[in-house]
Amino acid sequence: MRILYKNPPNGWWGCWDPDKRRILIHPALGYIQRRSTAWHELGHAHYEHVGCNPKQELQAREWAARHLIKPQAFIDAARITDDLLSIAHRLHVMPDDVKAWEKSLTLEELIHIRKEINGHPD
Repeated sequence: MRILYKNPPNGWWGCWDPDKRRILIHPALGYIQRRSTAWHELGHAHYEHVGCNPKQELQAREWAARHLIKPQAFIDAARITDDLLSIAHRLHVMPDDVKAWEKSLTLEELIHIRKEINGHPD
């Protein structure tokens, strides 16, 4: 698999081409956008998605977020602020990555993280 910095179709930031086993990333993206997009498209590649539907997009988005955001880094950022944009900035990710990461958490993970943020470790 290759990652190429070429213009994807339809004005997209990136795309996974399963036939050629490559990812196209728009070359004009900034660092955080490029990083987020690359991990998202790697998620499509990981699951070997063909085509595009809402379920696949969610699956790739959550897979990417799990690779971009480490729990302790989120906890550290969330102890400073509860503002989504500020947390994303501190984690060097897009705000949608933070949302997807939070959505991907199991109830047990969520409870543990909330306790850590509030200073009540298990």
